[in-house]
Amino acid sequence: MKNFSLAVSIFSLFVTIFVATPSFALEQIVRPYQGIRSSGMGGVMLSTGLYEDNFFGNPARTAKNPKFRFTLFDPMIEGNNKLKDSFNKLTASGDFLENLGNTAGNNNHVRVQTSMPALYFPEKEDGRMSFGFALLSSTQVDVDLRRSFEIDPFALTDIGPAFSVARSFMENKELTVGVTTHVTYRLATRKSFTFVDFIKGSSLSPLNSGGEGGMLDFDLGSTYVLPWKPSEFEFTPAITINNVLGGKYSNLGFKPLKIDSLPLEQPRTLGLGASARKATWWKFTDTVLAFEVREIGNNTDGSFYRLLHIGGETNFGRLAARLGINQGYWTAGLGLNLKILTLDFVTYGEEMALNPGGMEDRRYAAKVALQFE
Repeated sequence: MKNFSLAVSIFSLFVTIFVATPSFALEQIVRPYQGIRSSGMGGVMLSTGLYEDNFFGNPARTAKNPKFRFTLFDPMIEGNNKLKDSFNKLTASGDFLENLGNTAGNNNHVRVQTSMPALYFPEKEDGRMSFGFALLSSTQVDVDLRRSFEIDPFALTDIGPAFSVARSFMENKELTVGVTTHVTYRLATRKSFTFVDFIKGSSLSPLNSGGEGGMLDFDLGSTYVLPWKPSEFEFTPAITINNVLGGKYSNLGFKPLKIDSLPLEQPRTLGLGASARKATWWKFTDTVLAFEVREIGNNTDGSFYRLLHIGGETNFGRLAARLGINQGYWTAGLGLNLKILTLDFVTYGEEMALNPGGMEDRRYAAKVALQFE
């Protein structure tokens, strides 16, 4: 209940503070989770995901977690490149309403996300089962002040537990299947809001313009390690179906705020991909490259190119370097694993229009994790 109250507070604070974005309605692909490792790798995670990535990616990859891990603390904070510009304009000298108008056309994006506490039990050498559990929370805000001075706010908070289980099959464990169970509460708002409404002091609170609901849903996934390994590369195709029941936030009667409307749905999606991994390559270890098509079913009227992700990662000692292409925009990330403490930094481009090249939202994220292995 403590985590729930905190999530509601963060949600309301962000909706109140952040005001701005482009001259058209936001058309981004909405995701309940944004993995920082995946973001640096161009958004690939179905055939490469580890640890918390697998709660919203491919549950079969739970079998590939290399070690037992208990995560005690792991906040990720993400923002975009327009925040500083909008802040400077809003706080400049002169008339506040004129300053506010000068922010039109900017998208201010913020996400605060956690997957804590979390437990990961890897597949034992002589076993075939693996498990993962975490309490997940994510609050995301994008608010659009159009050039017509109509505000199109979008914000949501998701919170709830997730449990993943995977099992390997065949003689050498080539085939793995997995399932993740989600119990999630969502609080969301999305409503056109005119500049006149803003001047009048109308509220952007989700209590007035939002929806809430709870759901039980499932993700299914599978990977298969191909028998041929040219140049010692291991090739692994993957397939997933996320939100098998449709992600409608209506099959659990949990409405603590007594809001009649349901929140934005998280539709059923299909994902396909494949990765190539090499254990040792010169002085680098665990080098992986991947190509994936994700979010099929969560891209209404959008271009197919918004679903494309390509990227990779390589490790040098305790340092991980990541590069990729997400929806046509470059991505990069660095990770530093100090055993108990892990630090991650990333930048990536997200498409806010229906077609690639329409409007890039350049985002930056940082994460610090306290964990025990």
